[in-house]
Amino acid sequence: MYKFKSTIQLFLISSLLLISACNDNSNTEAKAVKPSVPVKTTAPGKAQQATKILYITSVGWFHDYQQQIKTISNNINQYMNADIDVIVGDIERLKTTDFSNGYDLLIYNFCHAAQRDDALVQSLISPVTERGVPLIALHCAMHSFQFDLQWAEFLGLHTLRHEKQRNITVEKVGEHALTNAFSDSWDLTSDELYITLSKNKNAIALLQSYGVETKQNHTQAWLYKSGQGKIIGTTLGHNESTLKNANFQRFLANSIQYLLGLELTISANPSVTSSVNLLSKGVVYPDQQEKKCVIHNMFAIGGEKVKSCVASQCTENSILAQCTAQCQQDNPWPVPESLREACQSNELTAPN
Repeated sequence: MYKFKSTIQLFLISSLLLISACNDNSNTEAKAVKPSVPVKTTAPGKAQQATKILYITSVGWFHDYQQQIKTISNNINQYMNADIDVIVGDIERLKTTDFSNGYDLLIYNFCHAAQRDDALVQSLISPVTERGVPLIALHCAMHSFQFDLQWAEFLGLHTLRHEKQRNITVEKVGEHALTNAFSDSWDLTSDELYITLSKNKNAIALLQSYGVETKQNHTQAWLYKSGQGKIIGTTLGHNESTLKNANFQRFLANSIQYLLGLELTISANPSVTSSVNLLSKGVVYPDQQEKKCVIHNMFAIGGEKVKSCVASQCTENSILAQCTAQCQQDNPWPVPESLREACQSNELTAPN
């Protein structure tokens, strides 16, 4: 029988396997002091000094990150003048260089759910907490590094899984300078509603949505001071339909402006398109067949190891959930990148 390592570890369960939902107490902290942030009602003029943004993403096994680079960068430049550099994957660069040096703001839009790499986690955390570089954290960044509690502590919110994709209604929470000019609610077509397991008491909820499956509200965007830096996170943004939603686009751009103390621009200039500077060289995005193979084998290999552990170790019903969590803790799923070469060579395949 397994001897459990700690209470905290028992809750670090993969979103792909977690079956229980926890309470979101974000509504009790809805109100915040209203900062003095001016609102600009016209589209941005290109004469303003460009904001230097570093956008960090990955090739995308569950998301179309290649397209998202274009959509998000265009959206930002329709509201403000920004020079956007992009890192795709490039884990060693992130771990061995001062990648944030010279940038006004960072954007993390990646999905590293199965990654267990403390050096990578520290390299992503330190620019914000130690040097005060503001951060926008998007969607699956919150489901990354699921077995490293410091990642959730850094972000100010802990989530491990989402409800099924469906249309959701986004609502403002309380009064805040960032969202005061928005309508009270708006609808999104087919997005993933992330389930809030816990939220730091100092994190200010900005947006929320009601979960049909969990029958309660969950925080969908928040503001949090993490060490020396400020973070605005949003769990929205799985599909292109959300990224092209006018309210989401404005919220994202205004969040950047808010963190930098700039005027909040209400009106976009749709004629503006953005060019980005790709810092990573030789990026090859997976095609659909490669994605299918990698995802299938990630589930098959990772799930089988956990299943075998549960069958052999978790024999008492009274502690089945805790024991299952320990099996997940002790039997890491393979990260997608580790399966890619085997799928390319047909050593690993997926059912048709």
